[in-house]
Amino acid sequence: MGTKTPTVIFVSDFFIDEYQGGAELTTNALISDTPFNITSVKSEDVNVSLIKENKEKYWVFGNMAGVPKETLLYAAKNLNYSIVEYDYKYCKYRSPQKHVFFEQKCDCQTQYCGKAISIFFANAKSLWFMSKKQKEYYENIFPFLRKQNSFVLSSVFDVPTLSTIKELERKKNEKWLIVDSPSWIKGTQDAIRHAQDHNLDYMLATNLPYRKMLETLASCKGLIFIPPGMDTCPRLVIEAKLLDCELAINENVQHATEKWFSSKESIFKYLKTRPQAFWGEIEKEV
Repeated sequence: MGTKTPTVIFVSDFFIDEYQGGAELTTNALISDTPFNITSVKSEDVNVSLIKENKEKYWVFGNMAGVPKETLLYAAKNLNYSIVEYDYKYCKYRSPQKHVFFEQKCDCQTQYCGKAISIFFANAKSLWFMSKKQKEYYENIFPFLRKQNSFVLSSVFDVPTLSTIKELERKKNEKWLIVDSPSWIKGTQDAIRHAQDHNLDYMLATNLPYRKMLETLASCKGLIFIPPGMDTCPRLVIEAKLLDCELAINENVQHATEKWFSSKESIFKYLKTRPQAFWGEIEKEV
């Protein structure tokens, strides 16, 4: 790397000061634990001119809905970059099950959107997925993505958040928490039906600040989270397990069967390794 610390451009639709979703929290955790200088760029501001001006820098693309597909194809030919894939960007709904739900089919892998994304992914120096099942799903649809520079990152937590989770007092009540979200993938109505069918005393959590959500989870008996489509590595489920909640989840929680998720101890140990796993690989390319 030399004596001067290189600059890495990190592209995202939103950053933590604008929106505190799971992707933004993981992006922030990566940025807060990096050996590089980071320039954060909104996806909507990425264009060919910006790429030309920063062609010599290394780029990391997270959520990138604001980047036109033609610009991504230009970047694929002219940049050195890595990708953190939080969902299923080859699909116009970013969820093939959601696409099927609303339009009865998803053939995005054969359409321009899917083909452009697959080319962009194929040219990345490293490609990072949230879970093994997500990685396998992509590689089944696009076999050419089955390569050595493809990794599972999982959701990433910064050190202060992990410390907060360890220190929060657990005074458990009999409530099961359900996130009240308009997002289709979060499956709020399915979770409510599950609670009613099993006579579980539940509470709805609506737009809670992140710290308040952690405190609420710490006080609840369990979490009900039943997404109707693949959710790659939902932080909420990880947080709930670390806060001693029982889990009522389904097979669409894609990280749930991975070995690192088997116990609190293995989760904490694994999460501590994720920033270095990511940046250590990037360091080989910069």
